[in-house]
Order: sequence, then structure tokens, then C-alpha cells
Amino acid sequence: MADPHHVEALDGFDRMTVRAYRAGLVGASASLFALVGLHGAAAGGSSVDASWAWWALAAATGLAVQNLHLYAKVIRWVIGAASVTGLVVLSGAAHPTLRLAGVGFLFVALSAIALKEQFCFRLPGLRLVPAFLATSLVPLVAGWPGPAAALLLLGALPFAAMTVSKLRMPLTHDIGDRSRYQV
Repeated sequence: MADPHHVEALDGFDRMTVRAYRAGLVGASASLFALVGLHGAAAGGSSVDASWAWWALAAATGLAVQNLHLYAKVIRWVIGAASVTGLVVLSGAAHPTLRLAGVGFLFVALSAIALKEQFCFRLPGLRLVPAFLATSLVPLVAGWPGPAAALLLLGALPFAAMTVSKLRMPLTHDIGDRSRYQV
């Protein structure tokens, strides 16, 4: 996380990882909105296959988590473990309901990113992202696409606002003071 009083010199690798992190945030935001649209269409009676959007969310979450710049190594590890567990369960579960357990782990990783970024951006609703994403699992499991779409939207809106704010920041703000990292 950034220290506004410190500007770290970035090398090519730093710039690449910051851009990859931000690309992951953009992809996750876009995937959440795609899921809102797909579940909204399903609520309207359309037959839709949202599996591609779940896989896009998994890829974007993985990209963001892999390139996360965070001082606390234990927290970085927990976020990474949630993302990997989500991907493994999503890909290995035979039953659709079990696949949603993988989605739950992806939501843990995205929620952690939202809470981490809350320290940088005091955006309204950003602290509620975990609650909306977690709560959306209930209608997703129950097969209620309308409520699922509404809850996903309530989680996607502040996450997307955070992503836009992140894109406006200089790249150096993502790295912060290297001397404070626990690596």
C-alpha cells in the first residue's frame, strides 16, 4: 500500500506488476457486471450460460491477487490461498452447487482486495462489498437469479468505483515504501 510521503523508484517489473494488478481489477469489475447482466437476463426468463463469466472472474481475480502489493505477508498469503482454492474448487467440482463454493473463495479474495483498498480510498460502500458478495451466494445456490443479480450489482458498483479510482492513481502509489515489506 502506498505511503503518500514516499515515492519509490519503479523498474520495468514494478510497472508490469502494477499494471497487471490493475488489469485484474478491471477484469474482475467487468466480470461482475457481466454476471449481473446474465443473472438479470435469467431472471427475465432467458436461458443463459454464465460459466464463461465465472471463469473470467476467476482469471481476473487470480491476476489481481498474483500481482498484489501488500506489506503483510500473512495477509498476502491468505488472499492468495483463497484465490487458488476458489480456482481449484471451481474447476474440480462436478456439481454446480459445489462450484459455487469455489466462487465463494473468489469472493473472499475480491473482498479482501476491496478492504485493502478501503485504506487508500474512502469510497462509500466499499466496506460492504464482502457482505454483498457473500450474501449473493444464497440466491445463487437457491437458483434465484433476480436477487443474485441485485446483490452482485450492489457488490460490483463500489468495486468498480474503487477500480476507476485506482486507475487514476500514479503507478508509484501501488508499490509504496519497499523497506516496510515483510519479505
